[in-house]
Amino acid sequence: MADKFKAALRKLNENAAELLAHRTIVWWLPILYLLISSLFYLRTYDSAQVKITVMQMGGLALLTLWGARLIEAGRDAFSKEDVVTLSPFLAYLLVGILSFLHAPYHMASTDFFLRHFFFMTVAIIVIYEFSQTATERLTRILLWTAWIAIGYGFLQVVDTQLTELKYFEMGPGKGLDPFIWRGAFGERIFSTYGNPNFFADFLVITFPIILTQYLKDRTRWTLLALMGMLVADLIATGTKGAWLGFALVIFLFGVVAFAFFKELVAPYRKALISIVAAGVLGFLGVVAKDLKTRVVSVNFRLFTWEATWEMIMTQPLIGTGIGSFPPIYPAFRRPPIFHIEGKHNTETDHAEDEYLEELFDNGLLGFGVFIWLIFSTLFIGFTSLGQLTGAMRAKDGRAPPRAYDLIGYMVAFMGMLGHNFFDVSLRFVSSGVYLGLLSGMIVNIARGQGLYEMHTRRKNAAAAPGKPAPVGSGGPLDDAPTSDGGWKALSEFLIWPARLGAWAALGWICFRILSEFQFLQGPLDRLTIGGEVLQWWLAWSVLSACVLTLGWFFLRIIFLSENPLVPLLIAASVYPMNLFWGYFKADIHHNIAIFYSKERRWDDALANYRTVHKLNPDFVMSSYFTGNVFNDRFIMDRVYEPKWGDVNGVARDDYERALDAYDEVRRLSPNYVQMHHQVGSLHLKRAEWAAQHGHPEEAQKYLDRALNRFRLYEQIDPVFAPNYYRLGQVYMIEKNWAAAAKAYEDYIRAEKCAVAPSLISKKPLRESILSYQAYVHEEGLPYPVHRHESDEAYANLGNAYFMLERLEDAEKAYRNALRLNPNHELSKRNLSVVYNKARVAGRLRQLPGPAPMPVPGALPYTGYEVLPAKK
Repeated sequence: MADKFKAALRKLNENAAELLAHRTIVWWLPILYLLISSLFYLRTYDSAQVKITVMQMGGLALLTLWGARLIEAGRDAFSKEDVVTLSPFLAYLLVGILSFLHAPYHMASTDFFLRHFFFMTVAIIVIYEFSQTATERLTRILLWTAWIAIGYGFLQVVDTQLTELKYFEMGPGKGLDPFIWRGAFGERIFSTYGNPNFFADFLVITFPIILTQYLKDRTRWTLLALMGMLVADLIATGTKGAWLGFALVIFLFGVVAFAFFKELVAPYRKALISIVAAGVLGFLGVVAKDLKTRVVSVNFRLFTWEATWEMIMTQPLIGTGIGSFPPIYPAFRRPPIFHIEGKHNTETDHAEDEYLEELFDNGLLGFGVFIWLIFSTLFIGFTSLGQLTGAMRAKDGRAPPRAYDLIGYMVAFMGMLGHNFFDVSLRFVSSGVYLGLLSGMIVNIARGQGLYEMHTRRKNAAAAPGKPAPVGSGGPLDDAPTSDGGWKALSEFLIWPARLGAWAALGWICFRILSEFQFLQGPLDRLTIGGEVLQWWLAWSVLSACVLTLGWFFLRIIFLSENPLVPLLIAASVYPMNLFWGYFKADIHHNIAIFYSKERRWDDALANYRTVHKLNPDFVMSSYFTGNVFNDRFIMDRVYEPKWGDVNGVARDDYERALDAYDEVRRLSPNYVQMHHQVGSLHLKRAEWAAQHGHPEEAQKYLDRALNRFRLYEQIDPVFAPNYYRLGQVYMIEKNWAAAAKAYEDYIRAEKCAVAPSLISKKPLRESILSYQAYVHEEGLPYPVHRHESDEAYANLGNAYFMLERLEDAEKAYRNALRLNPNHELSKRNLSVVYNKARVAGRLRQLPGPAPMPVPGALPYTGYEVLPAKK
């Protein structure tokens, strides 16, 4: 009876697990892309974290499904022909693995390696799994995605225009856009992407696909409306790189039309040329006009590219390692970048040119593989397009629908690659995911079938009448004795324990995600804005649907498979799934911790930072902010407090706790934002505390440490004024007046920001490409110069000069402070002190003109000058 039950179950399950995994893959992959493009979540610190998490967790589910499918297929999963077809993608995937292994800082590399792995995995799966029906479904779902993103973007356009016309007020919940992020980028729209640049890249990618879907039968008039909204959205993003990419897309359509559809477009030749020329020149004109008012973005790219090239030359052959740009770049960053950004506590994460960053990450060898992938994909695509359009001449003059699909994906691919000469959208999940999808779809559509279909045909041919069916094809040989008999016996023994273990792991992770999301979401009754309520319901709906649906399919695959490796694989995937879920939770706790830090609720902030570190030990920003909390609080009582991170019963003070946190930052990223300045400030506080408690020798030790860190930060950021003020403060404490004066002089002179006289002397350059910083005319120089002037800097310099008995220079410094700020009281008082001292020394002269008004108790700060000291 048991044998009959097993035989019946085996017959029921035969190939069913493999078929279910295949069907789930071809549905889940396009839905995953819809989710990545459409989801937006503001409870995290990084609003894009939800896209990263969906890619990580959804991509892991996709990879696990494919792994189960390949296990079920067994030895017939791949053939030599498959490897040849997939070789560029497999090679580029291998480049990413090797690049990750030799990267110096895995903190940054891990995230970007996961993206690289996902992008290439998607391409391979699309080529392998997608039939023509599946590719058509994927294209259809991409159109749904476009409707969501473009439609919401157009709503933002209308909302922005009506707000400018005073129909609506500024602020969340006061216009057409119901969500709390309304107007986050001013007039620039960002739709579901959270950033105008990424949204613009999506528009460049989707336009060719939408246009060719319309051209296939020219009956779907709604797509014309969609394209009209797309163009309006693209302009409203204010993204020059994407405008150039869109101009390239229009140009490429013209080239394809004349190269492959000569007879078809011949009657409309002049009209087509006019449309293409108008589109290309129109968008180039928009870029040129925008550059007149926003040339700063060009400056930013030029300086970033210059620094990136120097970085490339440090490891030109094999590269520095994938994702290494953020931790390495601060040591090469040009000082003008700080003027352009107007910030010092941010980090440039990318090179603003995908090809330069590719060279830096993977070197010439990896870059060569990347170029091979691009050109091999386009070669296959254009070869197939030539065959498809050549065949149309023998028919009714129209190309088959597959040709239009191929054109759409190829032009989208080339437009994306063109845009990335000026951008790095490929480095971000929301737009970078399309690298793998587009390239995979080009190869798939060009071939006309998925690789698995070739396997099926070979199996059917082998099982034809008169030929024995191969093992695994369901033929009569499957019941014959084989060398796998031992494995079959072991499988029968292991399958139910493996199933039960996999079901338990699957149930645990699904329950954990849904139960913990309740805390992450927060209660509905606290929300007051309609958009927040809507997002609350959308978030729960999407998460529940994904978890429960995927969970059910995995449960079914576990039951249907007779191979214990399949449930074991699914059970093993739960560990990284939980890890990725932890990354998402960490980002939310980081956001909560920052809120508590601003409220100066130190214990609550630290509790959340510790949670972040536990969930994601490589979250460098969390360690940095933890150090800042202890630095700001600075309680010097030595106590043992586990909730503050103390371990093993060792009592510590906040100086030690902050230093440990900053050391962790340095391990992860050696020059992270203002870390060196913060450590210098920490040492300075410790020195002041030692001096106040009667320990002068100890104070000097910490002053020396502070100097080292301030000098180190000066090399990274020679523009940050407080760093020079702290340097001068240390020297003043040490009574090293000359060194203090030099520190303030170095800041004001701004020699590291100097521009060559041959360039700065030309007014058109000062008003355009050199306008990222201000210039002043200085006595004795024939051309303007850049100076870091401020009333505080001049006042500090005046103090140092005074202590050096350089009264003339002190007077000049204080007068410069008053020139910039006539109400600077400290400079007024100190200038009076200078005049009093000069009068006693007989070096004070009253200037010609009306006598200055007397000021009780002090000389006035106008109407006098200090005479040079007698030699």
